[in-house]
Amino acid sequence: ARASPRSLRLATLNAEFLFDGKGNEGQTGFARSGDVRAARAHLKRVGRLLNRLDADVIMLQEVENERVLRRLAQSAPLAERGYTAHFVQGTDHFTGQDVGLLARVPITATGRTDERARVGDSSEDYGVSKNLYARLRWQGIPITLIGVHFLARPDDRSRIDKRETQAEVIRRLVAEEQDAGRAPVVLGDFNDFDAATPDVDANQPLTDVLQIVKRAGPGPADDLRNVMARVPKDRRYTAFYDRDRDDEVDGPSELSALDHLLLGPALLPRLQSVRYVHDHDPVKGPDHFPVVATLGAPAEARP
Repeated sequence: ARASPRSLRLATLNAEFLFDGKGNEGQTGFARSGDVRAARAHLKRVGRLLNRLDADVIMLQEVENERVLRRLAQSAPLAERGYTAHFVQGTDHFTGQDVGLLARVPITATGRTDERARVGDSSEDYGVSKNLYARLRWQGIPITLIGVHFLARPDDRSRIDKRETQAEVIRRLVAEEQDAGRAPVVLGDFNDFDAATPDVDANQPLTDVLQIVKRAGPGPADDLRNVMARVPKDRRYTAFYDRDRDDEVDGPSELSALDHLLLGPALLPRLQSVRYVHDHDPVKGPDHFPVVATLGAPAEARP
């Protein structure tokens, strides 16, 4: 059961290859590929982690398919939360990963954008293979959740243009939703840093990915904001990368903020709290941490 209908708790997590260990599992050869027992243990870890968040909606990245997402929703202890799985098939056939949503509030529509945009100065176009949008209404406000998982490797210069192209595709979707009178929330694994809000290791992006998405429509009044600004700098990390492969977190140099939650002007005044949840061992997995934002009455309306 929800804590209160007057609040809305949003969460996002890259669940690190939430697969079932069976059949075709893409071409990446990840650690648990083909291992049913390890896949089940990982799903249980993710379920326990999500259960502690007590979120109303959870956007998940690196989900294999709808069957696995449903299994997660029905796993103990998460089953008691009453989540419904929402899934829209993506187009990343190389990794086999998709974006999925767990929600315990009514979702009125789901879909994805298949739009493509020009890559830099080339004649190539590119899209967002892993994305999902979901619409809901809360406190009379129509909201569109836009879940994303952008191209990996933030330090790879050869991927700058393509990831910026993905950002432009999502920016257009944000602008369309705003034009339709809906309040957008963009959340997920951007695989990039936010120049405006340095993370725990002060990582700086090579790209303008975050700035492009946050720009939204034609003027500054409709810009999105990163909730990470509400979190102390020493808490600003969402991903672990074991650079020296010693199965230990060796401090900020192996931590970064690649996952983000962006709010538009209609929802930002209702932001009550933000948590970057670091209460599991990323060595055991998942190797990302959840971002949680709770919305409520606007500040001027609180007693």
